[in-house]
Amino acid sequence: MRFGTPLSLTKRLLALLITLAVVLTAGEVALRLLAPFPDYTSETIHSFPDQYHPILGYAGVPNLETWFILPDFKHKIVNNSRGFRDRDRSYDKGDRKRIIVLGDSTAWGWGVEAEERFSDIMEKRLPGWEVINLAQAGYSTDQELLVLETEGVKYRPDIVILLFDRNDVVEGNNARIIDGIQPKPFFVDEGSALVLKNTPVPCDSDYWMKKALLARTYGGPGETPPSFWANLLTSSHLYNWITFRLAHPIWAGSGATNIQPDVSMLEKNMALTKKLLKRIDNLCGEHGARFVITDIPSEYSPLLRGFCRQENILYIDLEPCLKGRLRPVVHRKVGHWTPYGHRVVAAAMIECLREHGFVK
Repeated sequence: MRFGTPLSLTKRLLALLITLAVVLTAGEVALRLLAPFPDYTSETIHSFPDQYHPILGYAGVPNLETWFILPDFKHKIVNNSRGFRDRDRSYDKGDRKRIIVLGDSTAWGWGVEAEERFSDIMEKRLPGWEVINLAQAGYSTDQELLVLETEGVKYRPDIVILLFDRNDVVEGNNARIIDGIQPKPFFVDEGSALVLKNTPVPCDSDYWMKKALLARTYGGPGETPPSFWANLLTSSHLYNWITFRLAHPIWAGSGATNIQPDVSMLEKNMALTKKLLKRIDNLCGEHGARFVITDIPSEYSPLLRGFCRQENILYIDLEPCLKGRLRPVVHRKVGHWTPYGHRVVAAAMIECLREHGFVK
C-alpha cells in the first residue's frame, strides 16, 4: 500500500489546516453577526449591598450606584431614592397608564443593564404606558405581595405583572430564613386568612455590617487570572457557543425538567403560594388593576397554569418563546436571561397583553 511521498502528505495536511481555519473563521464571523454569544468579562468578582428592612427583611440601598461583575457579565446598578432599580417615579400618574412589575433577580435584571430588561423594553414599545420595575433579587411571592401592598399600589397601576420563578416555592414562600442566616417575613395559613409573621424582621447589626463588607466579593475572592490561551478561547463566540450547547442542547427546553415530579408533593409545596397569589389578585382588584402571571417554565408550571385558569388570571407561558432558540437566552453560568432573552420575553408579553385586550 502506498501512502504517497512526504511532500504530498505535507501538502494535504496543510490544505486540511487551511480549510479548518477557514471554516472556524467563517463560523466565528457568522456567530458574531447572526447569533453573538455574550463575551466573558474579567476575572474580577464584585457584588452589591442590600440593607435591612423591617417589613421586607431586606431591600435595595437607595441612590446606590455601583458595578456588578461576575464571570459571565459586567453591568451597572443604579437605584432610585426608594431603593428600586428604576428611575424615580411620581405616585401621581396623570393621564398615563401604568404597569407594575414584581419578581426576583430575573425581573430585577441579573446580568443585564437596566435598559436591557424586558420591563424597560416594554415601556419603549408601549406608547402612553409606564412600566415600573419593583423587583428585587432574592424576593419570593410573600415579599412581592408586601412590596405591592406597601409601595406598588401607590402608583395606581392598571396592570400588575408578576414574574413567577420556581425558587418562589422551593426557597422562598415556605422558608423562614434565606441562605440559612438571613431572617425574612413569612405568612402562615390559619384557615380563614393568611397571617404575616416575623415582622418587624429581627435586625442583627453585626450581621448587616459584615454583609455590607462581603458584598464587595460575591462568592469569594477573584479567580486566578487566565492564561493567554484561556483568554483567547473565552473571547471566541464560536468556542463559547459550542461549549454552551454541549451543556444546553438547542432542542432542550428553557427550564422545565424531564424528570416526572411527585405531583402530590408539588401540590403540597404550592398550597401557600396559591393563597399568596390569590391575595395579590384580590389586592389588584381592590385597586382597579388587572393581575397577570408570567411563568418561567418549571415543574410547577402545570399547577400554576391550572390555578390561573381557575381564578381567571391571565397566564403567560414563556416556554414557547424561549425554547429552541439559536441564540442563547440565558447566561452561560448563572442561568439568568441574556439581553436577547429579555427582548424575546418582552415581545411575547406585549403580544399576549394585546391579544387579551389589556393594552391597545
